[in-house]
Amino acid sequence: MSDAGPARLPAAARRAGIIEAADAEFAAHGLAGTRLEAIAGRAGISHPRIVQMFGSKRKLFLEVVHAAFDRIEAAFEGAEPKLAALGVAYVRLLQSDPTVGLVVLQGYAAAADEPVREAVRRRHLALMDSIARLTGADALRVRTFFATGLVQTVSTALELPEPRADTAWSAWILDRADPPGDS
Repeated sequence: MSDAGPARLPAAARRAGIIEAADAEFAAHGLAGTRLEAIAGRAGISHPRIVQMFGSKRKLFLEVVHAAFDRIEAAFEGAEPKLAALGVAYVRLLQSDPTVGLVVLQGYAAAADEPVREAVRRRHLALMDSIARLTGADALRVRTFFATGLVQTVSTALELPEPRADTAWSAWILDRADPPGDS
């Protein structure tokens, strides 16, 4: 029997475990409602270790929000450069990784906190720019895409039953925003 205790994880693996635990906690409880002790318990580390690694709950929250936006952007980058295809990629991401939409919604909900608002605003605008760059869509079409995405995010978060009218409505709207032959 060894007195060495459990094997130490490399820093990158430990950090990834904390981010994963924080993703679940922040998705469920938001910035204000999440306790670092809950994240620490889920990650199997001490609360002071999280503070040592991330500095504050807000900084950890922002890392989780940035990671959610990164996953959305990666889904868009891997899709055909048409609004409808980006919409399908987004819905698939929401279905396969439910915390993505919840974390983004929690980021918007925490916008009363100035540093959070600034960070989320930057990511939101950057995502809009990315959509325009990928698809060639103008500002109105990008805003329409975001409006339908918000409907999909809320519908997925609420686990509305299928078949859903919002899915058909979103497809109808996106078809009008991105007509065939228009890129």
